[in-house]
Amino acid sequence: MIRIHLGPEGLGNVRICAIPDFGAELTAAGVAHAHGGRPCDPLVQLYSRSTAPELTEGVSPLYLSHLFARRSPTPFTKALAEADDRAHSLLTKAIDHVRSSAIEPHRSGIDSAVAARAAGLSHLYAGSGASVMLHRLGHEIRLRRGVLELPTAFDADLELGERSLRIQAVALSRRVSLTEPADDHLTVRIPAGAPPRTEPGQLAALRTLLGPGRAATLEAIVTSGGVTGRQLASRLGVSDAAASRHAAVLRRAGLIQSLRMGQTVKHLATPLGYHLAQPEATGRCP
Repeated sequence: MIRIHLGPEGLGNVRICAIPDFGAELTAAGVAHAHGGRPCDPLVQLYSRSTAPELTEGVSPLYLSHLFARRSPTPFTKALAEADDRAHSLLTKAIDHVRSSAIEPHRSGIDSAVAARAAGLSHLYAGSGASVMLHRLGHEIRLRRGVLELPTAFDADLELGERSLRIQAVALSRRVSLTEPADDHLTVRIPAGAPPRTEPGQLAALRTLLGPGRAATLEAIVTSGGVTGRQLASRLGVSDAAASRHAAVLRRAGLIQSLRMGQTVKHLATPLGYHLAQPEATGRCP
């Protein structure tokens, strides 16, 4: 178990990440691949019960030393430790395969699952405060007397200090983890859960309530996990101006929010928007 001591200012420094961390998604996909792979698979050889590499960062000598403390080196992992070019080439191909098979075809679902989980947590945070939100993270996470307890294989105590505490939902993960501490933040990764899905009956009710154009707009924003105005227009098969009008009505109704990101505006569903379009999925969030 990892215990994060929040300190007197900790609850005021909690942040909820609303967009996916695809590096975290790749790492989670690697864990799933390793659990189901054969012992001779290069990726399988990089894991132990309590260690998993951050695949976007490669496999460092430091990570391999941690791995060798928990399981015996294999010819492949030994070759990696010796900086063998062929071993590193095999590793790169294995990681690319995981990325192309588990990440790229499912980016929309990952976006949607993470955005829905973040919306639910943000709703709790805004309505009841950080303490209630942390209490309800689920997955055996506990908040006791200013200490956030994470159910991990490692046992450690960390002081949050002046750093922020980031909560990152990961669509492909099935377990809680803590990333390597940074100077200005700690990031707790939690499972996002399944992406929202619309049922035929729900869509019919939405069309009656909102009208077909705005119902389709809300559905597109919810299931995409967030879209720009141009992407929204493309999904709906309408002009940019028509998509903008639909989004404006939904924004005034409190069903979506529109955030400026550089030169573009991205539309995201609010907790109310997710609840309206996905009542069953939102209800499953702890």
